[in-house]
Amino acid sequence: MNSHQIDIVRLAWARDLGLPDSDFRPASGLPADFRPASDPRTLLADDTARRVRFVVLDGHAVLVGPSDVLERADGVPADVLATRDGLADVVGPRRGRCSGPVVLAYLDEVRADVGAPNPLLSHSRRDAERVLSTTPPDDAVAARAADATTWVTVFDDSAGEADAVPVSASGYVEWQGFLADTVAVTVPSHRRRGYGLTSARLATNDAIDSGLIPQMRVAMDDAGARLFGRSLGFTELGVAIAMDLPAPG
Repeated sequence: MNSHQIDIVRLAWARDLGLPDSDFRPASGLPADFRPASDPRTLLADDTARRVRFVVLDGHAVLVGPSDVLERADGVPADVLATRDGLADVVGPRRGRCSGPVVLAYLDEVRADVGAPNPLLSHSRRDAERVLSTTPPDDAVAARAADATTWVTVFDDSAGEADAVPVSASGYVEWQGFLADTVAVTVPSHRRRGYGLTSARLATNDAIDSGLIPQMRVAMDDAGARLFGRSLGFTELGVAIAMDLPAPG
């Protein structure tokens, strides 16, 4: 990705985290991966926050949460905070449900490798739901949670168009005005056969044509999903994790 695209990604995350537009910038001297070994980091104290959020992007870390949590996080390395146990330790007994860590990956340009030639396609949410109904519950829940507004569904028409069945769906939703939060799901019986590549490539190409940068959020320990993202050309630039806080009792 070029520097301009990375600046756009930083801007989107700065706005999501409630930072000034210029505050999500790389810190000099930090390694250019998403696990900086040292700080500085940007802190945003919010004593009314119902979540603690920690994001590392292109070598710079941001921690948002109540001031006491920020104080306890002082000196805790970023690669520790970016884990469930590490974040739970600094949140303390108030800790609740943890989301993440997820790897943040981005795609820079339209790609020509669309997999299957002349695939049978649909842009209907109903056909995407047919794919989700035949995938493992965790995959389906994650895809629905993304709340995609644009879908590309690929059919297996090897038995003829009349008997074609939807086997892979990829979609995206515009996020913070600049990014396209992207999901891709393929029914288990049709994985590793190119259908996922086709649906995801067509969806991401559509997002880029619409002026958006595709973003994938993938569980850090999901090696298969991360490998799939890399096969599409996504570059991993960061990691995000969040922990809910209970309402005052």
